[in-house]
Amino acid sequence: MIPNFENFVVFDKKVEKLRVYDYFSGELIQTNTLRPVSPGQVLTSNNETVYGVWNTTAGSDSNPASNGTGIGKHFPGQGPYTVFDKNTNTKYVNFGNCNNITTGSPDCAQNTGFYLTLQRGASLLVAFRLATANSYLLRDPLTITIEGSNKNSTELTRGLSWTLLYRGSSGISINQTRSTYGSMQWLPKNSESYASYRFLVNLAMNNGANIPSIQYSEVELFG
Repeated sequence: MIPNFENFVVFDKKVEKLRVYDYFSGELIQTNTLRPVSPGQVLTSNNETVYGVWNTTAGSDSNPASNGTGIGKHFPGQGPYTVFDKNTNTKYVNFGNCNNITTGSPDCAQNTGFYLTLQRGASLLVAFRLATANSYLLRDPLTITIEGSNKNSTELTRGLSWTLLYRGSSGISINQTRSTYGSMQWLPKNSESYASYRFLVNLAMNNGANIPSIQYSEVELFG
């Protein structure tokens, strides 16, 4: 709403909201939350405990990925813990539902990812960005989902424990330079702090081409 002579605007600094009131009655008409120009602090440390998953979609149970090669595996030494090590020279490689690590298939990368419980405790997630791996543009994430949970650790494998917060672009552009960050992506209005977050890749950049895995080097979560 654009304020006019019948309205007046008040900025509530404490909660960073613009409140639009009717000039004559004083009735609250609209409240707008201001989005910051830049995000706040990074919510993760470089020694978080991170669990890889595969064959997992938003709202469904998590299927754990293990160390190795082939179906349901993440490459040895390139597990999910690397996404928070603050080093774009390392990467997370997940084979998803593919057994052939050379040729792969068009959908190897789909429905793979990870979840973690923040060491800092429950925190409000407002934005994120991803960094590409060192090779293979077609293996970059294209679209993702992010979910939050405040359930205890034993419940985090259950799909019902998670609340969908974001579904959309990874922020990585087509033909993006290797080992660099994509654009910042903002979550829709969210006022709930969560202790745990689940990150899933829905599609890769492969556009129907065969790929044996998905890969990315970093994920930054901002509060």
